[in-house]
Amino acid sequence: MPLVSTEATGQYWEPLANGPVAQCELVSQAPGLLGATLPTTGTIAASGNWISAIIVSDGFKSLSVGAKSTQTGAINVQRYIDRAGTVPVGTVVTAALVAGTAQWVTSNDGMAFQSFTVQITNTGASAATVTNFAVLLNAN
Repeated sequence: MPLVSTEATGQYWEPLANGPVAQCELVSQAPGLLGATLPTTGTIAASGNWISAIIVSDGFKSLSVGAKSTQTGAINVQRYIDRAGTVPVGTVVTAALVAGTAQWVTSNDGMAFQSFTVQITNTGASAATVTNFAVLLNAN
């Protein structure tokens, strides 16, 4: 089932987004796509990380991932040319997380991809509490 449609409603399903510039915020609209759940507030062990499941982009051309952490770390996004997430395309898009400051990473370079993963790392010596986690897809 596609996440986006140019129609207001589908024949047998309701798309997650429609309109001239379709956007889909995955954490609230389709949290099951993220796999290993990092809810809107989650904890990552000291020197640990969280990695999403393979997320199929379903035709969306750009994406942004944001989060706020109580420890330093990074947000990393790897795009893949195949739906199964086995052939990486481009380099990992990354942004440093500064403790207590919201940060985001955006991928909108026009490089074609079918799926992606999100990784949030904690480089601090203590467990990190992650808040304001969001994944926004945009079919610009």
